Amino acid sequence: MIKLLKKYNTQLILISVVLSVVLGIYTPGLFADIKFLGDIFINLLKLFALPLISSTLIVTLGNMGKNLLDLKSLVRGAASYMLFSEVVAVTIALVLFNLFDAGKGVDPNLILQGNQYTATNANSLNLANFLSAIFPHNIFDSLAKFDLLPVVIFSTMFGVGCSIVGEGAQAITKVCASVRDVSSRCLHGVMLLSPFGIFALVGVGVAASSSSGQLENGFTALITFVSLLVAGLLIHALWQLVFAVIVSRQSPWKILKNSVPVFSTAFATSSSVATLPTAMDTADSLKSDPTVTRFMLPICASINIGGMMMYEVAAALFFSQILGVDLPLSQQILVALASILGGMAEGGIPETSLVSLVVVFRIVNVPLNAISVLLPLDRIIDRFRTVVNIFGNMCGVIIVSQFLKKNSKPN
Repeated sequence: MIKLLKKYNTQLILISVVLSVVLGIYTPGLFADIKFLGDIFINLLKLFALPLISSTLIVTLGNMGKNLLDLKSLVRGAASYMLFSEVVAVTIALVLFNLFDAGKGVDPNLILQGNQYTATNANSLNLANFLSAIFPHNIFDSLAKFDLLPVVIFSTMFGVGCSIVGEGAQAITKVCASVRDVSSRCLHGVMLLSPFGIFALVGVGVAASSSSGQLENGFTALITFVSLLVAGLLIHALWQLVFAVIVSRQSPWKILKNSVPVFSTAFATSSSVATLPTAMDTADSLKSDPTVTRFMLPICASINIGGMMMYEVAAALFFSQILGVDLPLSQQILVALASILGGMAEGGIPETSLVSLVVVFRIVNVPLNAISVLLPLDRIIDRFRTVVNIFGNMCGVIIVSQFLKKNSKPN
């Protein structure tokens, strides 16, 4: 049974979506009795969010100690590029989804599933309260309340502390690495149950929207969401390509042609980590410094995932629009900041994107049931995000290599 679920998981998800739509329209009463299956699935996703996010960050940052001390100029260049790239990614999402308002006019029952919704107090979501919330006096209180963003901040600071301590903290990072691997494996096990969870979650939403006569509206909005997101990803990849071409003075066609194996591997595996060997070989053939390549790409695979951060901002704005919540610019910037912080914990591993979405949804008080709307689409979207992420990281390696080369030349 487990082997069948693993081998045909994608096909079963597609079948469950089709069945949930059909049965949600013609037999909506069915889903009132099986709604608990969807709730269990969401709870299992949440269950492994905390250990996976926290341990990934601690291991990633904790193992950087020696490199941080020995390669200061490289670290500065890599950090500057990653931060700039991530800011551009979330800005693209903000512009596109404010410009087109893809979620406006859609029936909220698509995600509320008959439940009541209480919007976040507009005055409570400001910079002062946001910063106070992410630096709590008691991390265990945040764990109990499932406030993930404070956990991300704590894990980041703890990981940096491990990095500074160095060898004395290796025991902690090894334990965290084990927690990360076990949590990731458990998450993959939960995803084997996704056809059943999706069937219940999507069916409940379709049944509610069908009863209100707004189902067609919802499907149109989802198509618009995916189209805008793909357009944003293409824009994000394009500016990085142009930047790399200008700095390295290489033909864009040469960079794209050499990157074809990277594109195919990233699309097939949906994992930046799995694509690393191919990406390193390709970057070496495109005027990158091998030292920069082998330092930046592994770190970027875990931290510089602009496509994921763009996805989180886009989803938060899209569902806020569906719920009729008009987020002011100041709150949208906080959402973008939360996406950057939360996205750092995704770790370049497939299927963890839905977990990190919880961080942003909690900020704008979007019901976690909204994840069920994205789940059937996430497998496809994730492949495009991975291609853009790893390609952008390769461009970053080329750019940083060229800047370091120019700075190292004697005056």
